[in-house]
Amino acid sequence: METTEVTRTAVAEYYKDYDARKGAARNDLLSNPEVLFQVLAADASRVSALRFIRPDPSRTRVLDVGCGDGASLMLFLRLGFDPGNLYGVDIRTEQIRLAQAKLPSLHLECGDASRLGFPDDTFDIVHESMMFLQLTDPDLSRRIAQEMVRVAKPGAYLVLSDWRYGKPGRSEFKALNKERIARLFDLNNQTTFCRVFRGSLIPPIGRYLSKYLPWSYFLVRALMPAAAGQVTTVLRKRC
Repeated sequence: METTEVTRTAVAEYYKDYDARKGAARNDLLSNPEVLFQVLAADASRVSALRFIRPDPSRTRVLDVGCGDGASLMLFLRLGFDPGNLYGVDIRTEQIRLAQAKLPSLHLECGDASRLGFPDDTFDIVHESMMFLQLTDPDLSRRIAQEMVRVAKPGAYLVLSDWRYGKPGRSEFKALNKERIARLFDLNNQTTFCRVFRGSLIPPIGRYLSKYLPWSYFLVRALMPAAAGQVTTVLRKRC
């Protein structure tokens, strides 16, 4: 079996097992009140990262790696980015079909993130959201990270919105912490560190507060910064 098919099968099995354990409504904004402030906090961290970068929404070319059904790309649309400059890649065929149905004006394709079909130095921003937590294979993770660096222009930004903590005793999750980022993205050689922006609280706390004490969510995050499990890290490709 080719590498791409192995990866596609592994990803499909991951989500099948996740849905079986957690239920299809776990991340449904309409039916599950635990989700709302987790999503708001994650989006706020990405908006803060983009404010730091200060892109020109009319000209900036963005690639979302592991775009799923296009949810992350919708944030760029809300911020006024030109749809013609927004690209997304995901290995799951059914997710790309959903994204294409919702966002027909964007460039969306089913593909292997470890073999991106774009020339070197193509994008101003290369983004990923909650992808590396699920990538436990070190070789595959490294190849995807290096592809993200390759297709970024010199001086362009890599925006990593992911979980800096894993789950104790759960081998299917691997935190995207500072040490792992440094290894994957060859920090100080290929990339430089810019800033980190706090996002969602760790699920046991964040989901509880979102459902029962939503007014306290951002207050708790301000008082307990270490409880922010999801963060958005900004790197810059060296010129």
